[in-house]
Amino acid sequence: MSLPMVDQTERWIDEQLGRMTPAQKLAQRLLVLPGVDAGRPDAATCQALELGVGALHSVTGMPASAAARYHNAVARICADAAVPPALISGNLESGVAYSLGTSGTHLPYPRGVGLAGDAEVAYRVAAAGAVEARSVGYHWTFSPCVDVISVPDDPILGVRAYGVPAPETAELGSAQIRGYQDHGVLATAKHFPGHGDSTVDSHLGLPRITRSRAAYEADHLPPFRAAVEAGVATVMVAHLVLPELGVAEPASLSARVNRGWLRSELGFTGVIVTDSLRMAAIADSHQPATAALLALRAGADVANVKCPAELAPQIVEHLLEAMADGALDETELDDSVRRLLVARARIGLDTNNPVDENRAAGLDAALAWNDETRAGTVSIHPAGRGPWPSLADGGFVVVGDSPLARRLVELGSRRGLRLMLEPDPLAEGILTRVAARHPGRPVVPVFCPRTDPVAHQRESVHRVTADAPSAVAAVVVNSVSSAEYFGEVGHPVVTTPAVDAFGIVTDAAVDATLDVLCR
Repeated sequence: MSLPMVDQTERWIDEQLGRMTPAQKLAQRLLVLPGVDAGRPDAATCQALELGVGALHSVTGMPASAAARYHNAVARICADAAVPPALISGNLESGVAYSLGTSGTHLPYPRGVGLAGDAEVAYRVAAAGAVEARSVGYHWTFSPCVDVISVPDDPILGVRAYGVPAPETAELGSAQIRGYQDHGVLATAKHFPGHGDSTVDSHLGLPRITRSRAAYEADHLPPFRAAVEAGVATVMVAHLVLPELGVAEPASLSARVNRGWLRSELGFTGVIVTDSLRMAAIADSHQPATAALLALRAGADVANVKCPAELAPQIVEHLLEAMADGALDETELDDSVRRLLVARARIGLDTNNPVDENRAAGLDAALAWNDETRAGTVSIHPAGRGPWPSLADGGFVVVGDSPLARRLVELGSRRGLRLMLEPDPLAEGILTRVAARHPGRPVVPVFCPRTDPVAHQRESVHRVTADAPSAVAAVVVNSVSSAEYFGEVGHPVVTTPAVDAFGIVTDAAVDATLDVLCR
């Protein structure tokens, strides 16, 4: 007689935990970067997996079918080494295309979801991303970002946050958590305890935030509390200090934040993972092995060292020495590894289910997100404007030297629109010169700042369009602000959350922009 499913899962967890050595348990708590050799894990990655490293960050720049073959190879290496299958993680904020490049459906960034303002849309976006992610072999997404932006000069979150107040962020974030996890992908609420009031990019330095307890509880905590209530599997902790709240070290290395705020106050029982320890906020002060030790001592389950796999053995050795010296508790080690095993079982990794590489090949090409709500994931001004016949006829000139401008022309041309690109930097007088070169053709300037404060964005748009001719039909801005913010330019405005701070474009926002330009 077979055991009930719950009993089978518990038995699998106990067996896995019981057979691991201390070194393997410590390795389970590391996330590293994989290497590739002829499409397969390279020697250093194989060694790290055999050592027991618990999570790999995403491979990049390969088709979905190649990624699926790579992930199947990873699973075989782990099985042969008698260690739990490594969790394959990635920043899948706009789908698998975010990591792999052209493969898979380009989905809206969270800001597009925030503009739509609909929990059902949020769920559908996450569900679609999760289905494709599992088809390629991903298990764990570092999304959704439930930070509430509360400063005008946010340097990094941009399109990766919903850009709406705490109650709406909580609702959309919880919907996306359900969308991911209902379809077999572990979701991550980030960046606890909230990165939305930082004016420093933690990739470049350590943010010091003067936040009061009242502001924390009213503006930044609610989405994380809602995420925990929604059953989020993992929470990512940020690199920032909060001196007014008694957090003088980075939150990611703080027992007060991990053990106190997350575990005790919020009652979170899932997996705590740090933000990347390679970011300057940490790496400027600590080597990877030291950073990993500090993170684990502070209560993180996973030290996201995000270093090359070849460094894993020396990090494990450093952690073993720390445990021998009493700096790491073996009981807590077992608790963390058990949480990771529970997370695996939650998405079916307690059974051997190879990725279907033939099915993954169907995602090799970039696919369009054709949701009926797509146009609502950008913002337009004036709202309610009628048809724009000059653009709907399909002939206009796009002006701008940016990924967004180029992609707008590429996707528009595929629709049969007669688009031209003038790849000029947007400066005073350029629109008049372009209109003179193309008499009778409407002109659409495309501004593509990535992390400029919104006030700077508006200043730039106003400066360039101030003497613009009547031939300017509409203005497109890659911005997290609503189009009304730019409404004084005297032309229709489309704000589109299409490009993040790293220059990664989602076609979902580009298609939505074309939808409203040519409606």
